[in-house]
Amino acid sequence: QDPKTIAFDNVFPAGSTQQIVWEQTAKEIVDSVLGGYNGTIFAYGQTGTGKTFTMEGDVNNPEFRGIMPNAFHYIMQAVEEAASNM
Repeated sequence: QDPKTIAFDNVFPAGSTQQIVWEQTAKEIVDSVLGGYNGTIFAYGQTGTGKTFTMEGDVNNPEFRGIMPNAFHYIMQAVEEAASNM
């Protein structure tokens, strides 16, 4: 049987911050969505590996906000900026 090749867009070490993960993975997708394209962010992996924390984080602490709250915050900022430029 031929060996399988697996490609990853990003692999982050254990000490990576939520902000680094947001900036290097999701921000570009959200920018595309704001530009009119469809975008999907999908967390997949073994139980207990941090998918929920990566996606949600701690919404009450900006340092620990996950991808979803960062995306909501980013989108709302874009809406406010767009409204002020009208």
